[in-house]
Amino acid sequence: MLDKELAKWVNTVALAEKKAHFILAQHESSKSRVILLEDLTKKLSGSPVDVQDYFIEAIKCLEIGVCRSAIVFSWAGHFHVLSEELFKKHEADIRYKRQNWKFSDLIELKENYPESQILDVAKEVTFINKADLKILQGQLSKRNQCAHPTLYRPSLNNAIGFVDEMISQTMDYMNMK
Repeated sequence: MLDKELAKWVNTVALAEKKAHFILAQHESSKSRVILLEDLTKKLSGSPVDVQDYFIEAIKCLEIGVCRSAIVFSWAGHFHVLSEELFKKHEADIRYKRQNWKFSDLIELKENYPESQILDVAKEVTFINKADLKILQGQLSKRNQCAHPTLYRPSLNNAIGFVDEMISQTMDYMNMK
């Protein structure tokens, strides 16, 4: 009897906490917005652990207000999946379009050629379209601003939006393309 009552109270408290985070997340300065991203990462379950780790680390960065790092980690997770899918589906096309590129596998491709050039070839082999390329170039630019010494300091809202976009786009690449 006592166990049932305790379980009931635990469920009630958990539900109240979830509702409070939902309400608080509507306010721009609230850290509760990060909680909602944690729900989004649950959609990545079943994906490789290394991919999940990028986004979990990005969210941990958001929780402590380290916004530049959150952006860098989330881009890394997204680009990891994008490049794997690109290579898996278009390796021969990449080799044809970039005959002067020398690489034996995906790791060498990513080590030897900048992300921007890999994005360009992704469009050329029709893995992504022109609109996707422009979006990805903008996201890469923001990642670069965060990863290199600049005066750019994204707000928590900006970083949350970026991480959210990276998670959603990554899920698209894992599920659709």
